[in-house]
Amino acid sequence: MTDDAKKIELLKTHRAYDGFFKIDQLTFRHTLFEGGWSPVIERELFGRGEAVIVLLYDLKAEVVVLIEQCRAGALQHATLKNHQAWLIEPVAGMVEAGESNLVACKREAFEEAGVTHAEFEYICQFYPSPGGSDEILYLYAAEVDSESLPDYAGEASEVEDIRLIKMPFSQAKSKLMKAEFNVASTIIALQWLLFQKIEKSR
Repeated sequence: MTDDAKKIELLKTHRAYDGFFKIDQLTFRHTLFEGGWSPVIERELFGRGEAVIVLLYDLKAEVVVLIEQCRAGALQHATLKNHQAWLIEPVAGMVEAGESNLVACKREAFEEAGVTHAEFEYICQFYPSPGGSDEILYLYAAEVDSESLPDYAGEASEVEDIRLIKMPFSQAKSKLMKAEFNVASTIIALQWLLFQKIEKSR
C-alpha cells in the first residue's frame, strides 16, 4: 500500500473526560493493506499531549545526570515493594500551551535539576504508547557541569520531590546492558548518549 492509498475516516469523536488529561472515544475506520476498508473501530484515547525529555550529561566528568522520583504510573506495581514506585528518568515535562519545546526544556531543566544555562540538542521524537495515547515525546540533550547541580530539586507547586543521580557513564552502560532500567525514555536517551554521542566522538 502506498502512502497515498492510506486513508482514515474519523466517524465520531466524543470527549468522555475533560480534566488535566483528556479521554476521547473515537469511532473510525481505515483502508487495509490488501484493499478495502476495515470494520468500524471504537477506541478510547488518552489525551496526554506533548512533552519534552532532556538528557543531561557531563562529558568532562563522564557522568550522566538522571532524576529519581515517585511516579503514579508505577504505584499499582509497587504495592508489595513500595520502592518500585521510585523511577529513574531523564528530566521531562509537558509542553504548556503557547510554549515552544526549547522553552519547555529550559523550564523543566531548571525545575527538576537546577540547570540555569544550557544548549539543548534535538535528538528525535517518538510515541511512547500509540495504541491508546496521543502523547508524543521530543527528546533533547544538554551538556552541563554536574558539579554545579544540586542533590535535590523539584517544583513545590507540583509536589515534586526529586533526587539527582550523577551516574558514571560506565555504570549507566552496565545497567543498560543488564536491562536494569525500566523507563522507556531512560533507555532511549541512554542508547543515544552511549552508542551515538560518545562512541562517535572517540
